[in-house]
Amino acid sequence: LPAARLQRIVELSRTPLLVCTAAHAEQARQLLDELAGAVRPTLLVWEEIQASAVASYNPGVYSGPDNLAYVIYTSGSTGLPKGVMVEQRGMLNNQLSKVPYLGLDEHDVIAQTASQSFDISVWQFLAAPLFGARVEIVPNAIAHDPQGLLSHVQASGISVLESVPSLIQGMLANPEQHLDRLRWMLPTGEAMPPELAAQWLQRYPAIGLVNAYGPAECSDDVAFFRVDAASTEGSYLPIGTPTDNNRLYLLGEEQTLVPLGAVGELCVAGTGVGRGYVGDPVRTALAFIPHPYGAPGERLYRTGDLARRRVDGVLEYVGRIDHQVKIRGYRIELGEIEARLHEQGEIRDAAVGVQEGVNGKHLVGYLVAHHGVTADATLLEQVKQRLRSDLPEYMVPLHWGWFDSLPHNANGKLDRKALPAIDIGAQHSQDYLAPRSELEATLAVIWADVLGSERVGVRDNFFELGGHSLLATQIASRVQKQLQLNVPLRAMFECSTVEELALYVEGLQGSVLDDDKVDRLSDLMAELEGF
Repeated sequence: LPAARLQRIVELSRTPLLVCTAAHAEQARQLLDELAGAVRPTLLVWEEIQASAVASYNPGVYSGPDNLAYVIYTSGSTGLPKGVMVEQRGMLNNQLSKVPYLGLDEHDVIAQTASQSFDISVWQFLAAPLFGARVEIVPNAIAHDPQGLLSHVQASGISVLESVPSLIQGMLANPEQHLDRLRWMLPTGEAMPPELAAQWLQRYPAIGLVNAYGPAECSDDVAFFRVDAASTEGSYLPIGTPTDNNRLYLLGEEQTLVPLGAVGELCVAGTGVGRGYVGDPVRTALAFIPHPYGAPGERLYRTGDLARRRVDGVLEYVGRIDHQVKIRGYRIELGEIEARLHEQGEIRDAAVGVQEGVNGKHLVGYLVAHHGVTADATLLEQVKQRLRSDLPEYMVPLHWGWFDSLPHNANGKLDRKALPAIDIGAQHSQDYLAPRSELEATLAVIWADVLGSERVGVRDNFFELGGHSLLATQIASRVQKQLQLNVPLRAMFECSTVEELALYVEGLQGSVLDDDKVDRLSDLMAELEGF
């Protein structure tokens, strides 16, 4: 994450301690040196602690159900990240409720694939030790590679895998693999398209597909649904029924229960409901409300999701009540990005939306410059660079448009429904530079095919064309097969244009060992052995 965002998290959390490894100690010190007006946390370096007497000392501190288990930060609509406080009882309930539902036992192997800043990582790390199972910590390079991940699942005997739908899509785009031990696939992080679920069931009918739903504010999953072929025929996969010790309500206006089949806001009650947002009583009061049908002091969490209940009690997701979106598993508040844009001096008005492209959903940005300010590509690049210094890369819109004004309603609020579609292709067609060599032409064809573009210029940016990590994996795989070269995945992120990748590949081709080089190397090795 950018340093500015890390600083905000440290300041908002008011943490007395910051723990890091020796490899990140210098970064941590710089971070703490730049804190403005906040109480400076004590920095503890993990390797130093382990080498001290403290490592063998038992402090005798034991957690109760009401103690905090963790605080995890999510995107916030006001421009500040929200620190979600989850208590021990909620965390443990989330771990234990999965055991009977999935029939887990000591023979299971649970894949740990998620970043520690993603709430599903908590159960991936901690559930298995509760019943004697094994955690398989999957390296990052493999966890984000669809084909490599399935190969790892087979090789390590993983029986439970949780993944975002965009990664599952990459798995199904590759040839079928044998998955002898895998019993469960749990799509999570964003709504899984029904047609994608149907493809999974068709290819792997013996591997159970469970749609897991739950906000970070409620200790992760609060509902499960075992997907079958019939349930893939609707617009959305069903959310399902509540997990143990959680209750789900659909409320309409004035917090009244909506009739069966009607759409209402999904609200959660029960053990999973967290404590609120750390250091933010206002936002806590808006989202965590008194339970109108519960015991005194009990609270409901308003998810902001819209759903309906079927006759059989199963809940179906319908959409969002606000402007929070999920793209490739990341939960994003559009308002947080807009707040950062409005802080920039050249910008008079700004908005961020979501547009469906060839490669899925993308964030798009709408900008209005102040009078007298030149709205050109140079200014746009400055705007994007400032965003990248404040926000994670996945929160920086891929495509942009300059406008004279944005649509507003009679109350002066932005009319999001009236925002025009941005012509993504037009942004690149003006600066098109054709391939100048056979290698560039080959790479450009691969890029265009994977990205679903009519053509790709040698200086077109992969990520601005809608590329992301899963598509980068596909391109790397295609390049390896077509050129018979071992092109590492990291090259796709370091070389964001065809021109840059061609230079990289030429370097690899120049280092390939031919027979003469092998003979000369053997002679040299023989001479060295003589010494």
